[in-house]
Amino acid sequence: MSSPLFADVHDAGDRPESSGSARGSGALGRWVLALKARPVLCLALLTPGLPEYLSSSSPLLALAVNPAWFFLALAINVGQYTAGALLIREAAIRWHKGWVTVALLAVAYGITEEGLGDNTLFNSTHGVDGVLGHFGRFAGVNWIWACGVLAFHAIFSIGLPLLLLGLAVPATRGRSLLGRRGIVVCFATLATATLVEAVIVLRVYGFWMGDPRLVGSVVAIAGLVAGAYAVRASWGRPRHVLPTARSVTLGVAGFLLFPCLFAVEYAFEAWPAAAPLALALALVVLAAFLEGVRRTIGRTGHDHALVALAFGFLVFLSAFGVLLARPVGHTLPLAVLAIVFGLLLRRAYPAPAVTPGRPGVRPLGPHDGLP
Repeated sequence: MSSPLFADVHDAGDRPESSGSARGSGALGRWVLALKARPVLCLALLTPGLPEYLSSSSPLLALAVNPAWFFLALAINVGQYTAGALLIREAAIRWHKGWVTVALLAVAYGITEEGLGDNTLFNSTHGVDGVLGHFGRFAGVNWIWACGVLAFHAIFSIGLPLLLLGLAVPATRGRSLLGRRGIVVCFATLATATLVEAVIVLRVYGFWMGDPRLVGSVVAIAGLVAGAYAVRASWGRPRHVLPTARSVTLGVAGFLLFPCLFAVEYAFEAWPAAAPLALALALVVLAAFLEGVRRTIGRTGHDHALVALAFGFLVFLSAFGVLLARPVGHTLPLAVLAIVFGLLLRRAYPAPAVTPGRPGVRPLGPHDGLP
């Protein structure tokens, strides 16, 4: 049996709240009906919509300033993000695996994009990572930047879109979206988009990672894919049967993860010798977050908890994008859309009624169950 955390796209039988989605809000119901027959399109909206456009990494203003560049970047983004997410989802379903497999494949995807494509894992002058281009750099690799950006891709480029797809369109849970031809097309578009991106980096920045780092990246990707295939589906299994954390706690945890990670990564930049400490602390923050989710999310009856966690991520990414886009605020419409989408999901998956003394669940409060 796969990890219940991956129930939204693998284990169609472990979704006790699926019926809750059917009695969700009318607006969400219309969204589900419109997207049910087009799950690939839905995933294409989420990827690269969340990691690129909502975060302002790819500015929407480019559509007005330089339309040709905007559509080229859009094609590259869809070719990478959407194809990558579809391939990872398909692998987890066909291999009968869980979220640990998804996480390992997501890191492999991050190395593909940021290493083979953007080269930000190695280029110290591209400007995206600021001081992290030289702080924590060893053997030609920006290690602290790599830790943060690979975690970002694992969550926002792959994990969150797959989770939201399963919650918004429950009919896709456990259902393959790609045939053999679709898998070939996704591999081809991912490879082509990554190659085009690498050529652009070479032409614009004059940067080439070098053969040793190219080989190292390919070996790392192959190792992660092999590990993702070999890992048991039961690894990472939530500790308790039912969720033990309040929804608000999970939402706050999702919101605070990356602010805490940023604080650790940039806290020691004035002391180059402290880079190993900063990297170690960043890894501790990530490990503590993952273990906290594993211990509290529950193995079943957890759709409302997953929505709360996803909502925290959405609120953070929305705020992050608006702050980076100031003073123009061109991401504000997308932020509003993301928050509304999250609120609709929360309404569709309310926390279930509980009874006092039920193991792992808090007692009813005076206002629980009120509209």
